[in-house]
Amino acid sequence: MAFKIRKNPQLVAICGTGRGWEHLPIKSTHTIYCLNDFIFIDKYQIQPDVLFLMDILDEKPKIVSGIDNLGEVVERINKMGCPLIAPCRYAEIQNSHAFPLEEAVAKFGTPYFSNTIAYMVCFALLQGAKEIEFFGVNQAGAHEYTEEKGSVEYWIGIAVGMGVKVTINGKDSQLLKHKGRYGRNILYGYNTDYEGYLRDKQHYGEAVIKQLSAPTPNVARVARKVNHS
Repeated sequence: MAFKIRKNPQLVAICGTGRGWEHLPIKSTHTIYCLNDFIFIDKYQIQPDVLFLMDILDEKPKIVSGIDNLGEVVERINKMGCPLIAPCRYAEIQNSHAFPLEEAVAKFGTPYFSNTIAYMVCFALLQGAKEIEFFGVNQAGAHEYTEEKGSVEYWIGIAVGMGVKVTINGKDSQLLKHKGRYGRNILYGYNTDYEGYLRDKQHYGEAVIKQLSAPTPNVARVARKVNHS
């Protein structure tokens, strides 16, 4: 990249705008990655080290709809002074830099990016991150949960596979969780969450041997009907 990160690039804190972002320590020693609407958050004195905005600015829905003003967005980004990572460089933003997409694909073999958070994790790995913490990255909304969460978790998996320590802060985050067969992040096949599994094992010792029972006549008839349909 054409800029040098001021802090240790091996320690990264990725700050989203969901509930829990405000718990990021102001004096964090991590390199702080922030995104998108963070430019409008003035009440908490976090100074981003790198800003990510992977929507083309004049195509961003809030700008196209008139909710945000393009000139004000550009002014705020320039005022922040930190590097901006975007799909391209902008003539109006001096410290803007194009995301190294070709480098990422060459190194990791896939262009699987469904949102800005996924790009942020990948960028951290390209910079040699050894520790990544998440704050306010919940991926809990309907669109985020169904269409974006998988890509973020894919890159978290790449990070863990590379030996990177990953910490997800905040009770609202759905990262590395699922609503489960019966809700509440239930482990498929266990009918409990992992903490419940550990509690049961501690209480009962080694797992008991389950004795299987034959299906009731009604269940058997349903099964035959399904099999012959």
